[in-house]
Amino acid sequence: MSVAVLLITHDKIGQAVLDTAAKIIGEMPLNIKRMGVSMTAGLEETLDKAHAQIVQLDEGQGVLVLTDLFGATPSNIARQLHTGNIAVISGLNLPMLIRVLNYPRLSLPEMVEKAVSGAHDGIIVIQSAGETDA
Repeated sequence: MSVAVLLITHDKIGQAVLDTAAKIIGEMPLNIKRMGVSMTAGLEETLDKAHAQIVQLDEGQGVLVLTDLFGATPSNIARQLHTGNIAVISGLNLPMLIRVLNYPRLSLPEMVEKAVSGAHDGIIVIQSAGETDA
């Protein structure tokens, strides 16, 4: 058993990030699903769907929920999930998901740390405004 992952994002963002990660990683080492939230989605219906996904995914080690934008509908839905052992992180990016997938045997608290460090470490200034190659 391992921690499962649920991506709750705007529309198809989660699917795009997951598809890209799959091309890089290959076979998914974790049980992972995504849930796209449309701009017209009803809150109660979407929250019920998210609860069902959590119940389906959790094999006893918990579920890491990753959302794309803090304060937006997907993260607001994730914040209202009180089903089982979950952790919620906002700011989903590809380095975050790759880091999570590279450490499938971690506990939920350890995976939270890896996810946040992956997201943070994946942000690198390659060139600042006004810089030129010499």
